Amino acid sequence: MTRSPIDAAAARQIPYAFQYTVPDEFVRLPDPAAVEGWDEALKRLVPDADEEQLASATQQMRATLPGFSAGGEDKLDLTAMCLGTEEVAGEERLSMGLLAVTVKPSGHRDRLLTAEGIYRAKHHRFFADESEPQELDFDLGKGVQGRQDMLLAVKLPSGPAVMSASLRLLTLPASFVTESGVLDAANADEVIRPTLPVASLQLIVPAPRDYCVYVTISTPSVFLLDSYCGRLAQIGRTFTFDVQQNQR
Repeated sequence: MTRSPIDAAAARQIPYAFQYTVPDEFVRLPDPAAVEGWDEALKRLVPDADEEQLASATQQMRATLPGFSAGGEDKLDLTAMCLGTEEVAGEERLSMGLLAVTVKPSGHRDRLLTAEGIYRAKHHRFFADESEPQELDFDLGKGVQGRQDMLLAVKLPSGPAVMSASLRLLTLPASFVTESGVLDAANADEVIRPTLPVASLQLIVPAPRDYCVYVTISTPSVFLLDSYCGRLAQIGRTFTFDVQQNQR
């Protein structure tokens, strides 16, 4: 799936122009406010689900997707999802990932300066409480790794970028427990809500003009972290920018 937001830039009043390719296993999701397209997308993801299950999944997805755009100056370009199985140590395990591509102004046209600023901000946020994170040195990226976070300054074919991977525990909302039928809504405040380990992978690509593209993959399949890091890197290698469009 190749995405080109160039044609839509004028309508959105966003001065960006870039293209990228998403791995085929990701199914593009409609806009949360859209009426059409949800049945088709969910049937591709869960072909064995019945109508009631599809309706419930659609409702949950439409409620969740707006959270991938922080509002304000962030613009959501794409959400997509993959759902299936992958082999781990000879065993088939669930593989599920949610992809979001957003755009946000950076305030700078110097791409290297922008990347350095992003790297330093993330480094402070991730490792302020860690005395000696492990240094990482790869052919196309250098950075550090701590207890729960990894941070790299990387070089893509399109230019400098910053890649990160974080492991966190997500506390599920009470609505998830009640809708799952574990308890009724009246007792929702009394339940100890379960936690779920989640990996958040992000690639930030500064553009030739003063904005950045944020590619984020969230997955509860933390045992497939290397696989999803590979998917994120694959997307990053396909990025191209329309420089002439950006210099108008």
